Amino acid sequence: MHVFIVEDKPDIRTYLLQILQQQIPEAAVVGTAGSVAEALALIPVHNPDLLLLDVELPDGKSFDILQQLPGFNGRVIFITAHDEFALQAIKFSAFDYLLKPVDEEELHTAVRRALQEYRSQQALADQLSVLKEHLEPATARGEGLEQQKIVLADSDNVYLIRVGEIIRCASEGNYTTFHLSDGREILASKPIKTFEQMLSGRYFFRVHRSHLVNLNYFERFEKKDGGTIHLSDGSTLPVAVRRRERLMDALQAL
Repeated sequence: MHVFIVEDKPDIRTYLLQILQQQIPEAAVVGTAGSVAEALALIPVHNPDLLLLDVELPDGKSFDILQQLPGFNGRVIFITAHDEFALQAIKFSAFDYLLKPVDEEELHTAVRRALQEYRSQQALADQLSVLKEHLEPATARGEGLEQQKIVLADSDNVYLIRVGEIIRCASEGNYTTFHLSDGREILASKPIKTFEQMLSGRYFFRVHRSHLVNLNYFERFEKKDGGTIHLSDGSTLPVAVRRRERLMDALQAL
């Protein structure tokens, strides 16, 4: 697992680095930064799996880093001297939150937990790869998109789901919740943009940055209150203004 440290105080940065190198060598530190600007320049280069972020930096707060790196899918451990940032850290889906002075045992536990989750996801990714290799593409059999199947993975299981069973997908940060026709909900560990690309075709439409819907379950579009779409499972979802015209075109093409 690759780790990147963002901390403006050299002594604390060295302290964190030494603990990881001496006690958790599997968590390899691939880079460090002491400011928001430096972090924004280096994090995309190193593509780490875990960020250790000091909240308060000379040129801003580490929340600024995450806001400007929306494609980052790794884990985040915030480090700060002030616990008033805890709620804001939660909004950014913090994996953990440590107060200064950083307790060695707490740091060790937090990083070990991140490493364990990382290994679990890597194992699932391997299973997913093997499963994909053994699946005959549905298109080769002449099947339409609705009969094709996709593989979804959460923290515990790998699922093979028929595309036609998917009513809608809801964004949960770096995760996506699939709502299926049998009432099941599966939280997949990839962002909604990934599945939008995977399901791109005649029936699926991104009505909002947080919602991807299967238009086969469309019931009606309500114009008032900015515009909402009603699906056959009873769900009501907002439609982004800039997507309305394209939605009408997609419905007419069904």
